[in-house]
Amino acid sequence: MESEAIVFDAYAWVEYALDSPKAEVVARYLEGASEAFTPASALAELNESMLRHGIRRDVIRRILTFVKSKTVIAEIDADIAEVAGEVNFRRKKIVKDWGMLDSFAYAVARVRKGKVLTGDPHFKGIDGVIYIGA
Repeated sequence: MESEAIVFDAYAWVEYALDSPKAEVVARYLEGASEAFTPASALAELNESMLRHGIRRDVIRRILTFVKSKTVIAEIDADIAEVAGEVNFRRKKIVKDWGMLDSFAYAVARVRKGKVLTGDPHFKGIDGVIYIGA
């Protein structure tokens, strides 16, 4: 695995937090990334997913603290917002149910010159994505 900037989307963090079979893959990328980013929007998605899975709030807080300690949280600034708007416009035409949160994750990778780590099927086959889904 080549050292590069990696953007961890909510899918990757859910896999890691739930210790799924993909957790080890996520851990390897976390250890090997030259830079590691998590979009701020992914924190909201991760929080919601863990609540849906019935994870206790104290455990959720520890997981979110871990994510914030291991990656740079990429805020939605003007550059990321502009790129996300362009991405969203293009991807909605070709990917059913593509959403703005997907666009934010992809925009962070483009602006930070990295790749998105995800298993979200919306990202399958897209350049600049490390796809870990089925």
